[in-house]
Amino acid sequence: MNRAVSRGNLSGVLALIYLIVVDLFILAPMLIVVIASFNSAPSYPHAFETFTFRWYARIFAHQEFVRAMGLSVVVAIGAAGLATLLGVPLSLLFVRHEFPGKGFLNAFFTSPLIIPQVVLSIALLQMFTRLHVNLSEVTLILAHTVIVIPFVLRAMIATLSIMDPHLEEAAMNLGANQIKTFYHVTLPLVRSGVTAGFVLSFVISFINVPLSIFLTSPGSATLPIRVLASMETKLDPVITAIAALTIYLAVAVSLFLEKVVKLRMIL
Repeated sequence: MNRAVSRGNLSGVLALIYLIVVDLFILAPMLIVVIASFNSAPSYPHAFETFTFRWYARIFAHQEFVRAMGLSVVVAIGAAGLATLLGVPLSLLFVRHEFPGKGFLNAFFTSPLIIPQVVLSIALLQMFTRLHVNLSEVTLILAHTVIVIPFVLRAMIATLSIMDPHLEEAAMNLGANQIKTFYHVTLPLVRSGVTAGFVLSFVISFINVPLSIFLTSPGSATLPIRVLASMETKLDPVITAIAALTIYLAVAVSLFLEKVVKLRMIL
């Protein structure tokens, strides 16, 4: 008995050590970037000299980065909003109804998760070219919507799956039509799924590179593309500050989804 308990404790300790090593392996590069963003050295990489916020302040002195950040925010909000508008009714259709081809359509709308984004980018570029559609912020939003809609669907389907459908039936039995039932019963109950899908879509769109490389118009570029272009000539410490801000955004979104939206409960 004691031997079994000892083996169990040893297995638990080894599992904990393994998780710590894996976490450090994943987080170490991001930690290095964050530390470097506060380094006063005028070049990167360089030994840490003194603590400074200078590189964060200089982000706003580079108008190309400010414009690129603004474009990334606009595209991410547009793609996340459009994906949410499309994903919510689609998820209701998949969860609440049975119809021929349901499995195929579900796989079709979630296929961007498994199709390489480079392949998808080339296909979308060829489609816009054949349709004689000029590349712009609108085409970029549409393209980003394609890759983020699976995240809305997964969040919404998971939320609807744990929702009691009898609540909707009770509302309709009391005289509410389908529209009133959706706005007054269904939507408040799946609000966490809607929020999670929108926020995840925003982040995925904001940091996207492959689609933006192929579908960005000549006169504009999103923040990741602008950063990559800047790194081709030199490693400006301002880049580390921008990368650190992206890490802060990811951490803030993770905490928001975990603590506020309770993402773990719906995914």
